[in-house]
Amino acid sequence: MEQNTAPLTPEELSHNKSSVTAMVLGIVSLVVTWFPIVGLVLAIVGLSMSRSNRKFAEAHGLKENSMNTAGYVTSVVGLVAGILTIVVTVLIIAIAAVAAAGIWQYAILPEIM
Repeated sequence: MEQNTAPLTPEELSHNKSSVTAMVLGIVSLVVTWFPIVGLVLAIVGLSMSRSNRKFAEAHGLKENSMNTAGYVTSVVGLVAGILTIVVTVLIIAIAAVAAAGIWQYAILPEIM
């Protein structure tokens, strides 16, 4: 079955490629959330690409691409997940440090006194 579609203009091709890139960066940022710095960088790059791609589509009168919307959403979720991962990691390290300090305090001080 043949579809009669018009060939894409260079602007539409560029928009589609950027949309796919933004979507892939957003998805990868979600996958590598447990490496917070990498995930944050990928999410920020994906978010900025999808936002600039949205502006590009508006400026050239192109229809918004669903892959670009998916890239925007996954980048935002990846950004939030990366920030939460960093906050949880810092809290766990702080709690472990306080717990370790408390344990060492009770283990060493009685011997000194």
